Amino acid sequence: MRLIDGVAALLAQPDLPPGASCSRLHWRPVRPNDMHHVAAFLARWDDVAVTRPPARLQVSAHGNINTVGLPGIHEADDLDPHHPQWHEGIEPGVRPVVDALTVGWNTVTYDSCQGHTYAGLPETEPRFLSVGILPRDRAEYARTAARLCRATSRTESSLTGACSLVLGRSELTCRTTGRVYPTLDLHLVPAAGTTPAEYFEDLAQAVHVLTEALAEAGSAPRSTPCACGGEQ
Repeated sequence: MRLIDGVAALLAQPDLPPGASCSRLHWRPVRPNDMHHVAAFLARWDDVAVTRPPARLQVSAHGNINTVGLPGIHEADDLDPHHPQWHEGIEPGVRPVVDALTVGWNTVTYDSCQGHTYAGLPETEPRFLSVGILPRDRAEYARTAARLCRATSRTESSLTGACSLVLGRSELTCRTTGRVYPTLDLHLVPAAGTTPAEYFEDLAQAVHVLTEALAEAGSAPRSTPCACGGEQ
């Protein structure tokens, strides 16, 4: 697994090989993971002048925000911070984390989920909090990976209870061009030996701890190395 993790890092940031030594970022492919037009989404993210059509936002009884208003994994319109419905389109429980990454770090988030218990749906597995990050280029990928590692290092001593922070490297496929983009993902998952019910009881506090750790990691100089010791 360390070999797989290292190769994933080298493929995403070949000019910065020390990042392959990070022990906190693991190859965790997300499936399905695609977007209609990734390049257009990235261009729109940094261009306030682009016209943005109204988003189709429906909220399920379990708090999911997507185009159909149903629980589970469904299509959601791709929003950016300049879209008038940006705030409305982010599930409330994950907004502090998304804000820390987009406002504090100036990174692009392509997906987010606040976590859902799906109470009353016994055949549906609960979903846990996650945020997907789409770096603009290799340098930003390496810098963001280092920051995520440092944030995780900060949470290890303060993230108590039933929640654990897990980092992942994955890929996002463009349905228009077929191009594959390296991504970074963070997940708050149940800690070993805990139940989903215990996890959701502690989730709000864990989000608070994580948001503070992201702010601290983002305030360090860009050249600050990965917490594992690798210069990125």
